[in-house]
Amino acid sequence: MVASTPQPSIVELLKAKALTRSAEIIPPRNGSETDVILRQIERLKQVPVDFISVTKGAGGSLRGGTLPIAQLIKSRFDITALAHFTCRDYTIEEIENTLMDHHYFGVHNILALRGDPPEGKPDHFKPAPNRHSYAYQLVDQIRHLNGGEYIVREGFDKPAASGEASNPNLRKGSPTSFCIGVAAHPEQEPHDEAVEYFARKVENGAQFAITQMLFSAEPYARFLESCAKRGIHAPVLPGLRIVTQLATAERMTKKKEFGIKIPQAFMDKLASATSKEDGKKIGFEYTLKLCEQLVAAGAPGIHVFVMNDENSAAELLLSLKS
Repeated sequence: MVASTPQPSIVELLKAKALTRSAEIIPPRNGSETDVILRQIERLKQVPVDFISVTKGAGGSLRGGTLPIAQLIKSRFDITALAHFTCRDYTIEEIENTLMDHHYFGVHNILALRGDPPEGKPDHFKPAPNRHSYAYQLVDQIRHLNGGEYIVREGFDKPAASGEASNPNLRKGSPTSFCIGVAAHPEQEPHDEAVEYFARKVENGAQFAITQMLFSAEPYARFLESCAKRGIHAPVLPGLRIVTQLATAERMTKKKEFGIKIPQAFMDKLASATSKEDGKKIGFEYTLKLCEQLVAAGAPGIHVFVMNDENSAAELLLSLKS
C-alpha cells in the first residue's frame, strides 16, 4: 500500500469552500510520454485547484493510466484526485478487485460512470450476466464496500450470518472510505427522466455530481430546481469547456452527446472571429460570464475540462470571484 498524507474528500472540500475550483485532465494516448500531463498538473497546482479529475477511456479511446495518474496527483503534487471509474466492460468481481486497487493506493474519490461506447459507433450496450447495466448499480456496489460488504466467492467464502450484511450474497470485511461522485445531464431529454436517473444514483449512495459540458446556465438552474422538488440536494458541479473555434462547436453539436446544446448566439460570436487569438478571447470571455451566471444559479464550484489548454483553464479559474 502507498503511504501518503490523507486528503479531504470532494464532499469535504465542497462543505469547506464557498466556491471550489477544479479541473479535468485526460491521460495521454497509450505509447505517449507523460510530459504533457505533468505540465498540465503543474500549471493547475499554481492556481491552486481544489481537486483534479482524471478520465477513464472516454469514447472508447486507448488511454490507460487513470489510477496511477490520480495517485501521482495526490502523492507528488499534494492535490486531491478524483478518478473516473467505468463499469461498462467489467464483471462485478473485476470491479471489486479494481476498486480495491484504488483503496490501497489511497485514491478514495471516485466518479462512478457506466462508460461510453467507442466514438463513432452506436450504443448497442447489452450487459452480460454478472455485470452492471447502469451507473447507479456501480454506485450501490461502492456503497456496500464502504459498509464493509464484499462479494462471496462461491465454494470458498461463507455468506454473512443473518443480519450481518444487507445481502446474503455478501460477506463482511473492512470498510472502504470512497467518496462517490456521478455524472449529471441537465440538458438530456426527456428532462424528468434525466432527473430520475440522477435521483436513483443519489438514492444508491452518490454524494455529488459533475455535469456534462454546459454552455448555458438556464438548463443547470432548471435541473437544480427539479432535483430540489424531487428531494435531491446533492451538490452538482457544472462542467465547462472553453471553446475557441466554430468548427469545434459545430462538431460537438453534431455529435449530440448527452443532449449538449451550444447557444446560437455563441456560435455566431465564434463565427465572427477574425483570428485564432480573437477566437480565444471570445471563448474565454463567454465562458467566464457563464461561470458567473452558474454561480448565481447556485453552483458550489466550477469544474473545467482542460483538454489541451491548461493555461486558459488556469486563467479562467483564477478569474473566478469567491
